[in-house]
Amino acid sequence: MYVYNLNLFPFSIIKAFKYRDRVTIICDILKSVKVKREAKRTQIMENARLNYVQTKKYLSYLLNSGYLAITERQTYVLTEKGSKFLYLIEIQKTQIVR
Repeated sequence: MYVYNLNLFPFSIIKAFKYRDRVTIICDILKSVKVKREAKRTQIMENARLNYVQTKKYLSYLLNSGYLAITERQTYVLTEKGSKFLYLIEIQKTQIVR
């Protein structure tokens, strides 16, 4: 039986992917769409580190809420409302750090 030496991995790297709240996941999705201007579902899955079921659920929510829009080419784009939400969350994060 092999025992993994966890001292080889910094604790912050292990903990960084453990649990994310919904707002963080939504921000990751919106950021991935913002960076690419238009993003396909698989690109969002990879960038936000989500599986297919989670991605489908969150994209449905973001579309219904008006944060994202879908184009004729089945790509997702950030709306003005989504951009404002992302901006406000980033401001809130910077104020918490101070």
